[in-house]
Amino acid sequence: MNAAVRAVVRMGLYVGAKVYFIHEGYQGMVDGGDNIREATWESVSSMLQVGGTVIGSARCKDFRSHEGRLKAAHNLVQHGITNLCVIGGDGSLTGANLFREEWSGLLTELVEQGSGAQ
Repeated sequence: MNAAVRAVVRMGLYVGAKVYFIHEGYQGMVDGGDNIREATWESVSSMLQVGGTVIGSARCKDFRSHEGRLKAAHNLVQHGITNLCVIGGDGSLTGANLFREEWSGLLTELVEQGSGAQ
């Protein structure tokens, strides 16, 4: 996993994107705060020799609900994040697809609530 995370970060930075780590997977996206941190070239420089995933992973019951995905959308908007690269298995990709399908509606809902998605 660390090799994949490193490759995504390095390629993103290479093409001029601002890249973020979302620690603890969807749980970190729902919780926001310190779970979402900007990635740098240096932050992935010693990642390959470490086992597992340095950004963590977690099952997220909250993300299965509309309210949880709305919180996740809010946290992404707050950081100016417009694209996601999800690395994982079937559950991760199913969640990503649902989030993609709902994205426009979630943004509309945030605007209606005055949550800063503009």
